[in-house]
Amino acid sequence: MTAAPPKDSSKWLSAVSADKAKSWSNDPLPIESLTPDFEAIPRGKTGGRAAAVLALYQSDLTNRPADQCLEWVASEIGLDTKLRNFAGTLAKEADYRRSKIDARLNRFSQRRTMDETSPVARNILRTAIVELDLYPKTRAAVVISEAVKLCQMFDTYETGRFVNGVLGAIVRDESSS
Repeated sequence: MTAAPPKDSSKWLSAVSADKAKSWSNDPLPIESLTPDFEAIPRGKTGGRAAAVLALYQSDLTNRPADQCLEWVASEIGLDTKLRNFAGTLAKEADYRRSKIDARLNRFSQRRTMDETSPVARNILRTAIVELDLYPKTRAAVVISEAVKLCQMFDTYETGRFVNGVLGAIVRDESSS
């Protein structure tokens, strides 16, 4: 069973400060310790993207492998096999390439490193970079729009603006190269 979500489930992730999340990383928490309102998460590709972000976030907080967290999140959301595979690819690649992705993001994040960015935004950015790299048929504008939508679901409007700016700068830089 999962714990009941906080009263304001739209902000459930941002209710945990980065310092508190870092302090928890030494002691594995139960995966179910912080749960969103899974019924509010859209199904379809947006749900797959959300599952990848939530799995990475849970992995950060509980010190468990991202794929283990993904299984729990995907089952709670109710993703079908195709979307589980999509979410799995995003989460596993983001986790595997974390240091390279963060270095790339740090180049474009204007006065803020990935260590200083909220855990939610950091994982949204990581999954968006993986999607841009691995799914070139998906338009960059769609990936950026979806990343902003995830920020609005799980963090704040300001975080969405930050994510939009970073991803936009990366896409512009890579298209000019």
